Parts: sequence; structure tokens; C-alpha cells
Amino acid sequence: MLRALMAVAIMAAMTGFARGRNYVVGAPTGGWDLRTNYTLWASTKTFHPGDTLTFLYGSSHDVLEVTSVAYGSCGTPSNPISSDKSGNTTVALKAAGTRYFICGTAGHCRSGMKMAVRVASSGSPPPSPLPDFPPDGPADPPSLPFPPLSLSPPAP
Repeated sequence: MLRALMAVAIMAAMTGFARGRNYVVGAPTGGWDLRTNYTLWASTKTFHPGDTLTFLYGSSHDVLEVTSVAYGSCGTPSNPISSDKSGNTTVALKAAGTRYFICGTAGHCRSGMKMAVRVASSGSPPPSPLPDFPPDGPADPPSLPFPPLSLSPPAP
């Protein structure tokens, strides 16, 4: 019974990991701004399908997902793949490949406010192996510091 409960608890915990990680873009030292080096920031991460990116930024910025051509030229397309200017943008990384993001405010992309994110071809790394559990119940009955009580009637 204990073994079954432990297995259920471990599986429940692992399901949380299967959903992926959330990365706050630029954290912990920056955000979606003109000061952060996004090439360096993204290069220190390994992104997987199921992960999400959260862009936090002020009203003078926005987030555009663009093609590799628009990313390379820092051209602000009239029809980006997606765009948001809410100040809190979450993007789901659903599949392997490279995704491109820029700030569409004039001059910001050319000033470095752009990021390419490579999503690995596999999902989350495999979970750690499960620990070995002892068989259900103790192998030997516990020893007591005093002799067991006798419930038989006293001898005449």
C-alpha cells in the first residue's frame, strides 16, 4: 500500500515537470528592454517543447514574433506571425525549431531588442530514475525495549 501511494505521489509530481518550464525573458537581471543582451541570455538556456516564454515590458515596447528574414533585417513587418503590447506576453514553445522575436518600436530591434530562441527537438529531459522502495511492510517485526506481555492466566 505504501509503495502504491509513493508511486502515485511521484507520478503527480512528475506531471508538473512534463508541462515545461516558464522562462521570464531577461531574468533575473533584466526584462524585455534595451539593456539586456538577449543573445547571451538565450544561449544559457535549453528550451524544450512545452516551455513558455514570458515577456515583461513597459508601454514603450511590444513583442512581435517574426520570420528569420524580418529578424535578420530588423524590419518591422506589417503582418508579423504574432504581436502583443500588453506588457505581459506569454508565448508557448510547442514544437522544435527556431522562433524569432523583436520589439517593433522604431530603432529598438537595431539597438539589440531582438531574440532568437532555439527549441530542442525533444521534450523535457527524462526524469530521474525512481528510487528503490523497500517491499510493503517491514522485513522483521520491530524489536521492543521490554519483553512482550503475556496474556495467559497466571499458573496456579
